[in-house]
Amino acid sequence: MEHGLEFRRQFILTQTPLPPPAGWMSLQIDPYYLYAHPDLEVHRERAGARSLVLIGCLFDPDGPEKGNADIVKDLLTASAGLRGLFASIKRYAGRYELLYQDEQDAVILHDALALREIYYVSGDNRIVCGSQPNLVAKYANPEIRPRADVDFLKFYESHSRDSRWDPRCKWIGDETYYAGVKHLLPNHYLDINKRQALRYWPDKPISRLSLDEAVSRSADFLQNILQAMAFRHKIMIAVTAGTDSRTILAASRNITDNVYYYINNLYSNDRHPDIFVPKRMFEGIGIPFHIHEVPKGVDENFRRIFLNNAFFASDRILPTIYNVYYKKLSDYVNVLGIGEIGRTRYGKEPKRLNGFRLFYRLGYRSGRYVARIAEEIRAELSPVCRSSGINPMTLFYWEHTLGNWGVTGNSESDIAIEEINPYDSHQLYEIFLGVDARFVKYTRPVFFKELIRRMWPELLEWPINPPFTIRDKSAAVLKMTGLFEPLKELKYRLHHFKYLANTKRARRK
Repeated sequence: MEHGLEFRRQFILTQTPLPPPAGWMSLQIDPYYLYAHPDLEVHRERAGARSLVLIGCLFDPDGPEKGNADIVKDLLTASAGLRGLFASIKRYAGRYELLYQDEQDAVILHDALALREIYYVSGDNRIVCGSQPNLVAKYANPEIRPRADVDFLKFYESHSRDSRWDPRCKWIGDETYYAGVKHLLPNHYLDINKRQALRYWPDKPISRLSLDEAVSRSADFLQNILQAMAFRHKIMIAVTAGTDSRTILAASRNITDNVYYYINNLYSNDRHPDIFVPKRMFEGIGIPFHIHEVPKGVDENFRRIFLNNAFFASDRILPTIYNVYYKKLSDYVNVLGIGEIGRTRYGKEPKRLNGFRLFYRLGYRSGRYVARIAEEIRAELSPVCRSSGINPMTLFYWEHTLGNWGVTGNSESDIAIEEINPYDSHQLYEIFLGVDARFVKYTRPVFFKELIRRMWPELLEWPINPPFTIRDKSAAVLKMTGLFEPLKELKYRLHHFKYLANTKRARRK
């Protein structure tokens, strides 16, 4: 079983050659060395002194029939330099890293959501970067050790179970468990020569769009991207009662014969909305739908490898990965989407942003480490959002929630199946962010309903996220009366007042 599963679909970039894991491919990219698992696609294109290496997969909405090699050629042709690459890559979707070199630059960047993860060493080391921090530490020279600073250790230990990070908790910032190893977050690239992460997006103010134009452009993009994915792969799409999967289902209307639609029954309850809503909906539209029962048992050797492959891996979704994806559907590509950048998941832009609001949104109420990191994030995000016109709470959600917590599930699943996200494109996100705030409220996503209506209007005959628990039903009543958001803000202010009082008291001691 171990053959091919350890660090599956991962890579390492080094300064000097090393004995790679058994079976991994190697590519010298002078003066660096790339090592990649055989299930991770790698394509290289050169034009004079310029070189571009694709690690992973890219899809072209304007050329659904194009493969990775074609797209790499197109990118290099369209990009006169590094800034040109940043502009050219926007219109594609995928899950990838791009390693670019010319006479001046040597950089690596990833997809808009950072789903193909990059962890890098900030100091001098033979390892430049890799897919996971523990993989980087394993091959590092000089040796990399776990951190020993008191504030971080208190943060880590208080949010861990059995010496592993608690998956219910959200990481904050780009620092890691290992000294000198950092996580490359969305919208940043790594300057390999300087070992420094630099922001490349947003690069200009977001253009404002009418609701109709945004719906039209988004629908075209999603439909074409799904066609590109289905042209190249056997794809499967999970459909719940939620907004994002309903939108992807609508976008797949023209390729339904080539899609395996499913849901994993994690609730053992056929009355749960994520089970009964899609079941009835697919019965209504006359398309096969598969409900997977998920056995609890997992092979112990598989579990051991799984937990070592990704630093934040946990048993949370392991039965699904092993019993459904690995044992039954490993020849498919799993299409999963998060469109919440097009809905104000963390609320409207506050009049005065502070660090507490940021770490409060991640579920924390205090802590020296989270307070320091949150303030550093606020100081960096504020001028970026002012110049681009982006809600800082949305950019924070994108980069620090989706960029840390959100990518974990994809990295966990790599042992069993490839996963891609059709929303994962800067071009699409710029459209989302250009929509008037009235239409992208998290509690009332008018934009997404209009997007579904444009692509497959009949799908709106079934409810989206109907309330299920008593808590859901109470929240639904508050949303209908317009009290939900004001009460959430009141709760935040009470916690902020308490935090300020406790901080002031602690300083007096």
